[in-house]
Amino acid sequence: MTASDTAITTANPAIDPAQPTTIEKPPGLFLKFANWVSEAMGRPANIAFWLVLVVFWTLIFALGGHYLASGAWLPAWFTSTGYNFPLNLITTVAELFIGFLVAAAANRAQDALTVLLAHIRAGVERDVAIERGLQDAIAENTQLTMQVHDLQVAMSTQMALLDEIRRHVAALSPNADLLPPRPEGSPKTAD
Repeated sequence: MTASDTAITTANPAIDPAQPTTIEKPPGLFLKFANWVSEAMGRPANIAFWLVLVVFWTLIFALGGHYLASGAWLPAWFTSTGYNFPLNLITTVAELFIGFLVAAAANRAQDALTVLLAHIRAGVERDVAIERGLQDAIAENTQLTMQVHDLQVAMSTQMALLDEIRRHVAALSPNADLLPPRPEGSPKTAD
C-alpha cells in the first residue's frame, strides 16, 4: 500500500496554509481489522492475558495429577512424535497472519509520517520565504531611512542657504519692504 492509496493530495500548504494537504480515504474492512489487531497486540492487557494463560496452563499440568500430565485425554496425533507439525503449523500461520496485519498498520503509519513530513517541509519552506522577505524589507527600510536622513541633511543645508540669502536681501533693503512678512510658525533665522 502506498501513500497515494490512502490519501488524496490537495493544494500546496505553502500557498494557502489553511488548505489541508491530504484528505484521508475511509479505511476498508481489512484496514479496520488490521488496525484493531495491531492495536490489540501492543496493549498491556494483551500481554497480561497471555502471561496469565501460560501460568494457568503450567499450573494445570504441574498440579493436575497423573491423568493431566500423561496427556491421555489429548488426541493421539497431538501426543505422538508428529505433534510438532500441527502445532507448529498453527502457530506459524498465526504469527504470519499477525505479522502481515501489523505490517499493514506499519505501512499506514509510514504513510501518515510521510504526509506529516511534507507538512513540516512546506512549513519550513514557507518560513524561509517569509524570512527572506523580511530581510529584503529590512534592507529596503534601512536604505529609505538613510535616504530620508540624507534628504534632511540636504534640506537643512538648503534652508541655511535660504536664510543666508534672506538675511543678505533684508540687509540690502531694510526699509524697502521688498520681502513679504514671514509666516507664523516658520523657523526663525538669525538676523
